[in-house]
Amino acid sequence: MTEQPWADWPEILDAIPIARYRCGTCGGTGLSENDTCADCHGTGIDNHGA
Repeated sequence: MTEQPWADWPEILDAIPIARYRCGTCGGTGLSENDTCADCHGTGIDNHGA
């Protein structure tokens, strides 16, 4: 049986710090440049699927 190269991906991806579901503009704080983030409208949650 051939080893599947993606078999270790879950462990590898868990080791990489990725801010899942956080707004890429404000980093999840809801603020950008001391004002409400225009990208997520202050929620801190990525609402664009980016």
